[in-house]
Amino acid sequence: MIPLNALTADNAIGKGDIIQLNVSRPGHNKGLAIVDVPESTELNFSELLNRALEKVNDQQIESEKLTQQMITDPSSVEMHTVTIAAEKARMAITFTKTVADLAIKTYRDLVNLR
Repeated sequence: MIPLNALTADNAIGKGDIIQLNVSRPGHNKGLAIVDVPESTELNFSELLNRALEKVNDQQIESEKLTQQMITDPSSVEMHTVTIAAEKARMAITFTKTVADLAIKTYRDLVNLR
C-alpha cells in the first residue's frame, strides 16, 4: 500500500485527478457496487453539452421545415402541429440562452472574487 503523502504524478495509480482505490474491507462500501469512473469526465460533459445543443438545433430545423411545408402545401400539415413545433423551438432556444447567460455571469463572479 502506498502512503497518501507518497502519491505524486509519477507514482499515482490513476490518470490525472482520477485515482483508483481498492476496497480492503467489504464494510467500507456499505454493500454498494463499485462503479468504474470514466477516464475523462470533461469529455463526457462536453459530449452531453454538444448533444443538448444538437437537440435544440434539430427542434429549430424541424420548426422551420414545418413552417415552409405549411406555406407551400397547407393541406399536408395541421396548423396546431406547426404552432407546437415553433413553440418548442422557441422555448428550447430561450432556455439555452438563459443557461449560457447564467454560466457567463457565474464565471465573471468567480473571476472577480476578491
